[in-house]
Amino acid sequence: MLAHPVPRSFLIALMLACSLGVAQADEAARPTIETTGESTVGARPDFATITIGEQSAAKTAQAALADNSKATAALIEALKGAGVEAKDIQTSDFSIRPQMSNVGRSGGEPTTIVGYSVSNRVRATLHDLTRLGDVLDKAVAAGANSVNGIQFGVANASILLDEARKAAFADARRKAELYAGEAGVKLGALASLEETGAAMPVYANAAGMPAAMAAPIESGQSTLSVGVRARFEIAR
Repeated sequence: MLAHPVPRSFLIALMLACSLGVAQADEAARPTIETTGESTVGARPDFATITIGEQSAAKTAQAALADNSKATAALIEALKGAGVEAKDIQTSDFSIRPQMSNVGRSGGEPTTIVGYSVSNRVRATLHDLTRLGDVLDKAVAAGANSVNGIQFGVANASILLDEARKAAFADARRKAELYAGEAGVKLGALASLEETGAAMPVYANAAGMPAAMAAPIESGQSTLSVGVRARFEIAR
């Protein structure tokens, strides 16, 4: 019995698949140069966020809440009077907790409620850093007894990061060209590019700062950093 003849279209498809496989294998075997690039960009803060609030205590929850609400209202008015806009003031934490006592208990377990504490903290953003010390002073003078931190930030951080990305890639290409020159070959097209890290600026956080240290405050300067990994083909 004679075998059925192989269709011409099948043979063409097989030839194309074989050619594609050879091309892909050749592409995978093509020599490359892989380097990393890094860049940092200086950034000076242009806004600050402070977390500040009131802690009150009383024998009953109602009394503690009333005292705290009055004190917090005074704090918010002080922040506004110091130049912080209403849209930049936001409640960040509010809690009511019982105060326990273990007096007279042999096991030492706190089972008696002797009072209640109320905590109300707000997060305020200030865009004029020259007034930061004054804002803190006025907030403390208004009765704020909890300063939980000061964080500085940069409004145009994404733009600065893009500048760092360009410089990081240029650094990776420079290294690749150096290696290609030393190896006596010519650098070809970019084969792959990966960002290995982009760090936003981190500034000192004055957490737990005593009221007596409310001013002066120095924002200082930090950096934004970017790292990339690039792979270049060797031209033939």
